[in-house]
Amino acid sequence: MDARSNQLHKLFKEGSDLLQTGEAAEALLRFQDARKIAPSNATLNLYTGAALHDLGDYEGAIASYRLALESAPEVGEVHNNLGNSLMALGRFAEAADCFLRASEIMPTSPVPRAARASALQAMGNVDEAEADCRMAVAIDPFFAAAHWNLALNLLLQGQYAEGWREYEWRWQKPDFTSPVRYSDVPLWDGSPLNGRTILLHAEQGFGDAIQFVRYAPLVALRGGNVVLECHPQLVSLFQGAGGIQAVVPFGSPLPTFSFQVPLLSLPRIFETSLQNIPSDCPYLSVAEERRKRWSVLVSAYPLGLRVGLVWAGKNYPDPLRSSCLAELAPLASGSITFFSLQLGNGAEEAKTSPAGMKLVDLTDQIHDFADTAALIEQLDLVISIDTAVAHLAGALGKATWLLLPYAPDWRWLLERSDSPWYPTMQIFRQEKPGDWGGVIDLVSMHLINFRNK
Repeated sequence: MDARSNQLHKLFKEGSDLLQTGEAAEALLRFQDARKIAPSNATLNLYTGAALHDLGDYEGAIASYRLALESAPEVGEVHNNLGNSLMALGRFAEAADCFLRASEIMPTSPVPRAARASALQAMGNVDEAEADCRMAVAIDPFFAAAHWNLALNLLLQGQYAEGWREYEWRWQKPDFTSPVRYSDVPLWDGSPLNGRTILLHAEQGFGDAIQFVRYAPLVALRGGNVVLECHPQLVSLFQGAGGIQAVVPFGSPLPTFSFQVPLLSLPRIFETSLQNIPSDCPYLSVAEERRKRWSVLVSAYPLGLRVGLVWAGKNYPDPLRSSCLAELAPLASGSITFFSLQLGNGAEEAKTSPAGMKLVDLTDQIHDFADTAALIEQLDLVISIDTAVAHLAGALGKATWLLLPYAPDWRWLLERSDSPWYPTMQIFRQEKPGDWGGVIDLVSMHLINFRNK
């Protein structure tokens, strides 16, 4: 082996080791140096693409994968990785083609089939996506990602019995967003509790916790003392929820408990179907001191219709759910006072509201979800994209208009303009990908009727 080959091997080994330990930026430097020696090496371009993808440079990753394919067009992993980067950019049809090619080259791997299911579902091809999920499971019955994708697909279709069972595979996914908790304590199976203490623990995001805390009273009816562990921002809000004896933030000491269960396992335990969803709302309320404080704050603004707005959410895992404040401009009306409920991404847009829109921004007074709930209580209507605020407004029994992308999250089902989870919610769906204009035009017409009631 000559000096150039030695150096190439050394750089590639260092880069791949760094990539495995999550140090993508350092790995990329090694790969870039190695590419100066062997710019057409397919494996090197594959790993360079992986590093770029991990750093969020999806266009760069795509270019690197295409270079790899020029010299190695029959390497399935390259096609699969190319599909992943195209997915990250919302180029779902191209991604689906890449995953299909990868599955043809690697017929014994469930990975590209499960990935193609995600792309197809994002395109609205639900039946074909389900078929790919089942194909991936048939290839490898223990491949958690395929079961997870199948769960999301079935739940979206309202096939809850099988969907909730498949949803339990989330805990087998190495990249699942929530950690496995308390595996040394028995998982509750729904049996009578006979006065023993059970810990319900939140998982995933704020909206998930808000949606499924509704099951706490049902757990309490099985004769147990219910303790809830959740995100610190939700503690005050959940202290008034029915059936709960104590609420503890993540990381704080817990009382002794005999059983535990993650919140999103409760629908399976209670055999939830579309017909028996526990949908009595409101199931959350506002403490009196918060109500008084926010009543004073909001009273400083004109009477008339008061509408809360949320237009953006986190880019991950669903960047397509977000709009922007400027796109909501057609809602502007001189007789409506809008209140920003936007926190985090997109909140800065409230500083320059669209022409003609009276937008009040009191978000600097919001310290947790109990404050958000108290502000929502002072409003007549909440208009929101798919965020935790939409769940909160629905859980409070407030009139809520939900703006959904073309490929919705599983909990909103397909085609419906209502939600069996929230009786006061009305859903407005994109008819084609990215078309917020059509959604906002429809909402504007409904808003005129709402205002004139």
